[in-house]
Amino acid sequence: MLRISVLCVIASLLPSLSAAESCTLRNKYCVPFIGCTLDGKDYFMGRTYGKRSGPIIARSWSGAECKGRWWRTVIGTGKAEFSCTDGNSGRATYNYVDSASGTVLGRGRLASGDRMRFWAGHKVLPYVLEDEDEREEMIACVSRALKDDLGTN
Repeated sequence: MLRISVLCVIASLLPSLSAAESCTLRNKYCVPFIGCTLDGKDYFMGRTYGKRSGPIIARSWSGAECKGRWWRTVIGTGKAEFSCTDGNSGRATYNYVDSASGTVLGRGRLASGDRMRFWAGHKVLPYVLEDEDEREEMIACVSRALKDDLGTN
């Protein structure tokens, strides 16, 4: 039931997606990402730039601005570090790529100890919705982050 509700909300937002068009691979290899705490109550919505390494910019659910960097390791995993204007900071490791959707998955931890999940790519929501094992809290968190991001553009 939650998946159907989420699909209806996102479908109503689709005409607004033109505001997010500037984040494309042609624009400095821009890739959107979403990070959610494991309880699904807090999120980070942002963008990475670069093909092998580069800057990260994001906004938390509370509105804090976050900046950092990401890089690819020799073995191909991705690492990221960031800090936010509210004093929060964190690290993430991306270690799985879904080749069908191009979505990269990772896990992280905030300095406060909260554990997080991260998704990066241009098709994060379809990937999360199609994953039969995904918890409702994560689906709701990803959907809320996308809705809030579209609402501010």
